[in-house]
Amino acid sequence: MINKHIIDFNENLIGLRDFVELIDPFLNEKLEEHDQHLQPLIMSAMIKELLNDDNDIEPEDKEKYTEFQEKLTKDLEAKYSEIPEVKIDKEEDGEHKKYAIKIANTNSEVSKHMDNVAKNRSHIELLYTNSLISSLSSVEWFFSQLLHFFYDKHPESAGVQKRTMTLADLKNFGSIEDAEKYLIDVKIDEILRGNFESWVSLLKSELSLGLGYLNEIMDELIEVYQRRNLFVHNGGTVNSIYLSKVHETQRKGISLNDKLSVNKEYLDNAICKLQKAFILIGAELWKKLSPEDESRGEILGDIVYENLRHSRWDICEGLCYFSLKDVQTHPVDKVIAQINYWLCKKEIGDYKSIEKEINKADFSDKKEIFQLGLYALRGETDKILKILPIVLETNQTNIERIEEFPILREFRETEEYKNFKQESEFFKEDSKEVITPEVVEKE
Repeated sequence: MINKHIIDFNENLIGLRDFVELIDPFLNEKLEEHDQHLQPLIMSAMIKELLNDDNDIEPEDKEKYTEFQEKLTKDLEAKYSEIPEVKIDKEEDGEHKKYAIKIANTNSEVSKHMDNVAKNRSHIELLYTNSLISSLSSVEWFFSQLLHFFYDKHPESAGVQKRTMTLADLKNFGSIEDAEKYLIDVKIDEILRGNFESWVSLLKSELSLGLGYLNEIMDELIEVYQRRNLFVHNGGTVNSIYLSKVHETQRKGISLNDKLSVNKEYLDNAICKLQKAFILIGAELWKKLSPEDESRGEILGDIVYENLRHSRWDICEGLCYFSLKDVQTHPVDKVIAQINYWLCKKEIGDYKSIEKEINKADFSDKKEIFQLGLYALRGETDKILKILPIVLETNQTNIERIEEFPILREFRETEEYKNFKQESEFFKEDSKEVITPEVVEKE
């Protein structure tokens, strides 16, 4: 049952990402449609400001700026009977300069574009903000399912024996089991109303989980939760609670009463951190309650592959490392986890830490599909070309997957691979069957 919760949680976050990816280009296209009418006005004003400033501009550069300014002015004069006034207010903030740009909206056409730019920027911000809130709602749902799963198996851990109920309350239940379930629901509801730090404390104390994988990202996760709370309860305006709860490294440049926002980069990072943290929490609880379950490695492997395809190296590194340390992970799943773990370390720029291990590895006793992955990590193109036909002939994978495997990305960019595609009979066949390392026969 816990495996289904993990799969559903992962799919919920993937679905949320897909939704953002679907809507985001449309909103940005609408923004660009109107913004392009304002950019020449802003550019003209900024160049004028630059030329009037006391900056030490090289004569050559000043001439280029002047020519560009004249061209912009000519284009604007052809477009407007009277060029709208643009004001640039400059503020010094230590080493940094801040600019506030205001366009006089005396021209109805300019006014329309300004309104639409503001509206579309607001829509984009709402998309990201609401997606952040939605991601945390998915997390809360998943966390509640994990707690139900645990307390249903260990009701004594929920402390229900110490709770009291009135006779009137008991009459509303058909059995003692129903009353027990009700008390567990009350307990979980109380937990969910707590903050993230209290969740972690409970997971350690009552569920006896280690949670060592949270140490490096704990401050980030707290900031994500506190930022969500600001949007839900305070309109996104920073209050004293946010400043007291969030570590200073996560709130640089943020002061009381500042209005926070969410951009795409922040949203992507937040979802990645939440996805990694809570899938690992689910996996650790699963391992604690069902230590002999071999399917854990395979399910985590499927989740890893889906995220590898989208270059989410941080998530995949954590899940692969967990599978490698899980003694019940099937040997085949462990080899897959090892290869993918090395790939993640390489992609995040930490290849030096695993280079000796990769060079020392001997996969000669393993299936060719795994040898292929090892050679790809080492960048041994000749060995890949030698073994690739064997992998395809024995149906260990097919052309579709060869074209998709993240680990073969560098190899696919080589001239040798392009020649292989032109000359190989495999690319002349229309193979439909898809076989991946995840479903290699487990001996």
